[in-house]
Amino acid sequence: MRNIGNAFQVYQLTGDARLLGLTFLFQGIPALLMGFLGGSLADLFDRRRLLQIVVTLEALLALLLAGLTVSGDIQVWHIYTVTFLCALLDSTTNPTQQAMISNLVPPTHLMNAMALRSTTGQAAMMIGPLLGGVAIDTLGAGFVYAADAFLLLPAFIMLSMLHVRPEKTVTKPRLSWAFIFDGLRFTLKTPALLALVLLDTVTMTLGFYPAMMPVFAHDVLQVGASGLGLLMAAPAFGAMLGFVGILLLGNIRKKGVVILAVTLGHAIVLFAFSQATWLPFAVVMVALLGLLDSMSMTVRSTSFSELAPDEVRGRVMSVLYISAVSANSLGGAYLGFATVALGARDALATGAIVAGVFTLLVAVFWKKVRQM
Repeated sequence: MRNIGNAFQVYQLTGDARLLGLTFLFQGIPALLMGFLGGSLADLFDRRRLLQIVVTLEALLALLLAGLTVSGDIQVWHIYTVTFLCALLDSTTNPTQQAMISNLVPPTHLMNAMALRSTTGQAAMMIGPLLGGVAIDTLGAGFVYAADAFLLLPAFIMLSMLHVRPEKTVTKPRLSWAFIFDGLRFTLKTPALLALVLLDTVTMTLGFYPAMMPVFAHDVLQVGASGLGLLMAAPAFGAMLGFVGILLLGNIRKKGVVILAVTLGHAIVLFAFSQATWLPFAVVMVALLGLLDSMSMTVRSTSFSELAPDEVRGRVMSVLYISAVSANSLGGAYLGFATVALGARDALATGAIVAGVFTLLVAVFWKKVRQM
């Protein structure tokens, strides 16, 4: 709900696709600056209590945006600042959550656990934009931010009730530069994991379609905030179907083949979406994109978690998080400028073509990926 409020307000205040794209850049800069440190904190401190602190700070930031919006003092730089601070917190939240899952379930259920975690997140991402779009049209963006803060309370309560199996490491090492970058070194020494990072980075940098949803809704499809909410919710609906498929398939063995297939499919569907002029067709296409993204994300997360020892898992998962968020943020900034130069449809179509060609090259010439 906060994300759709941010995107709608920035475009409403400025009408500039470039400034809308910069919103996503402010989400990515903290991942580059603090991502490795966030994963290190997950390996150094109690992961459950770390998440409780982050949830509390996120609620306070949401209340700040609500107050500024209701008072009429909201400006674009306020949204950029809160987006930046929330992204700093996310750089700790994401690797901490994923690292903690391995302490909650046995290894044979790890992929299903990753899928279930993502399913609940995608359910929120599906319901949130729908409610947020309607709330903006009827009650205003200030209500959306206040609801965001209120809905974080159950997360804090659930974390208080959660019982986590202790990590295998008894003594925690001291924080150092070598400790912080151990996760990156592990990834670089594991060719299959490096390939997964590169595939996701190229695909999402060139085709991060959520960044231009307000432009598509307003300029191409000519629908209001409710239509924007539908477009932003559709990928989450598709993602939930993708996670159900993962749950039914169980622990997939040919993970590399699955990654290549869904990444190529993503490029094809993205091109189709870029040519959409009818809202129902556009909704179906972005739902398919969400389905493919969910399958790719689950397989990547499971592969990283399976291959990383517990004592370094938080830092390894931070590499996955940094690559994903950085690609999304750079993609948002790139598409903002590309949309001004080429138009929203041609900008996305070009990214889809280049990403598809890159995936084919990896499939042909990177044997380690096919064998993973």
